[in-house]
This record gives sequence, C-alpha cells and structure tokens, in this order.
Amino acid sequence: MYQKTILLNQMAANYNEPNWFVPIERALEGLTTEQASEKSGDSNSIWEIVNHLIFWNERYLERFKGNSPVRKIESNDETFENENNQEWETVKKQLFSVLNDWAVALKEADDSIFEISAHEDRHDPWYSVLANINIHNAYHIGQIVEIRKSKGNWDSNQGVH
Repeated sequence: MYQKTILLNQMAANYNEPNWFVPIERALEGLTTEQASEKSGDSNSIWEIVNHLIFWNERYLERFKGNSPVRKIESNDETFENENNQEWETVKKQLFSVLNDWAVALKEADDSIFEISAHEDRHDPWYSVLANINIHNAYHIGQIVEIRKSKGNWDSNQGVH
C-alpha cells in the first residue's frame, strides 16, 4: 500500500504536479519545435530527450502489464531518435499519454506486483524498478530545464530560478 502511494506521488511530481522540482508538463510548456530541436555540441536536444523518455517509459509500462517489449535496440543511443518522424506536439502528447497510462496502471495494480521481479534474469522487484524510472525521469526533466535556461527560453516564474 505504501509503496504504491509513494510511487504514484513520485510519478505525479514527474508528470504534472509541481513539487520539489518542475514536472515535465511544465518543463515543456511553450517550447517551440525549433527550441525543442536545438542542439549544442554532442548534447541531446530536448526533443531527443523526450523520445528517450517515451521509449523507456513505454517499454517498462508494457513489461508491467505483462507484455514483452517489441522493439529491440543495440544501443541506448537509439532511444533518443524520433523513430516515426512525428511532429513535436504529437511527441509531447505521446509522452504525456504514457505517463498518464503509468498512473492508471499503478492505481489499478494489486499491491503484490511490487514485490515481483520486473526482469526474468534477475530479482529486481517492481517497487525498485519503478523508483528508478521515477529518478530517471526526474534527471531528464532537470536536463530539459537546464537546456532551456542555457538557451534563454526558460521562464523562472515556472518554478526553478
């Protein structure tokens, strides 16, 4: 019970409920296609980071639902690519959708699933994997805000000064 509550609170903080940091919804608010695509050196663009978040959140959500991942990857670098050449607004909606789907799946999940291993080849319980997914999402949200700040397109009234 407590695991589920904690994980749901973390997911909400990452998705759309401002807490100790800016949620992804706010971090992407008002960002144009051009701004999302802009790169500096070898760093990933915001758009690429969003693609990466979609990939890993969808992949683990499918596992959580009992499905095997469909797409095989050779390198994590592939997860930053815009696989279907989707428009920026579509990509954002896809990320928001998967984060919402995660919240629904967690709310509906039986508490016993959190102790079950998320992987077939090692014992890594779902509560631990989900906590790491939340940390991973928060890390990349911070990157997005920092990129926006460095490009001069972040409004500090949005929550991070």
